[in-house]
Amino acid sequence: MRKIFQKDLNTYMNYLIVAYAFSFPISKAGVNVIEALLLILWLIQGNWSSKLHALKSNLFIMTLGAFILWSLLSLFWASDTSFALSYIGKYHHFLMIPIIYTTLEKRYIKYVFSAFILSMLISEIFSYAIYFGLMTYKHATPEFPTPFMHHVTYSAVLAFTTSILLTSFFKEEILKYKIFYLLFFTTATANLFVNGGRTGQLIFIILMFVLFLLYIEHKMKAILLASAVSVATLFLAYQYSNNFASRVHQLTNGFEKAIYHNDYTDQGGMRAAMIIIGTHTFLDHFFLGTGIGNTMKDANKYSKELGLKTRDMNEFADYHNIFINIAAQLGIIGIVLLLTMFYTLFKTKFISKEYEAIKIMFVITFMLYSCTHNSIHVMNGMVFFALFTGVLMAISRLEFNTC
Repeated sequence: MRKIFQKDLNTYMNYLIVAYAFSFPISKAGVNVIEALLLILWLIQGNWSSKLHALKSNLFIMTLGAFILWSLLSLFWASDTSFALSYIGKYHHFLMIPIIYTTLEKRYIKYVFSAFILSMLISEIFSYAIYFGLMTYKHATPEFPTPFMHHVTYSAVLAFTTSILLTSFFKEEILKYKIFYLLFFTTATANLFVNGGRTGQLIFIILMFVLFLLYIEHKMKAILLASAVSVATLFLAYQYSNNFASRVHQLTNGFEKAIYHNDYTDQGGMRAAMIIIGTHTFLDHFFLGTGIGNTMKDANKYSKELGLKTRDMNEFADYHNIFINIAAQLGIIGIVLLLTMFYTLFKTKFISKEYEAIKIMFVITFMLYSCTHNSIHVMNGMVFFALFTGVLMAISRLEFNTC
């Protein structure tokens, strides 16, 4: 016991960060326990002058703090204060960002990524087993074989995982590891297209183009290769994945009904209607927003006024788009703060080309994911955001030896 407690507290916290990366894709309970332990140890650790100096010097974290503060101020014009408080209370997952930023040590970075990749491999194995009818797990079905996350979130995380694997493939020099990354990339890509998450499939196509442009010097060759990979993947997916083909038809049929018949009741149409209605809500509450809890209050009224044939908007808790949602409920200040967070993250500097590429992939992934989901209010989305923004910020700090 004496030897255990002689270890530096920061070492245990780094072990927990690695465990956090492993738990994120497969265990909400594990995430909650690790978050509580990390917070307790971080508070016990002290060293506040150094921590506060590091946090104040990071524009992303300061912007995140301003965003949460503005959310709290919106309680003054929210119609249901208790609901708004519980809504904002879910942002406690973001506490992991300053904790990881001030705690992560350089020697543990590779273990964080390895733990995440291993956990995604486990999740993928479960997904295939459900898809082929070899097992059942909770509410997952062969049509949506995503055992641990909502299918939209899983597809986005899986698309980001493929970008990490491809980045590792380009960097790796040892042949057996290159083969492993390529095989895992192939199975992860296939898994992405047998799942029902169209968001992740779109993200994957965009990430392929960006990654090839980043790693191949001849840009025309990069575009041709990315196009070939994308077209081949889409063709094979359409031919051999009933899930992918049916979801494509469902989306296109929904858009056709909206464009030609003003019928927004199908999935594609409802997403378009939400953007239209949410934009009008924002423009009518430009400065302060509607307040948290009021976002969908007049959605049916807007639908009627705009002459849109939609389903009952009371079926939906939000606009399924974080940018529309934040703009509507927190006004121009809220959306500017949110966009500033993404901008400051994107502008974060790295010495390593690998981490620069992963940063770009993460920003693209999360912003596109946010266009189809309330990404910073559902648990998996918040943990995805907290884990990788915290890790990326910490890597930048360590590379430049700041704070």
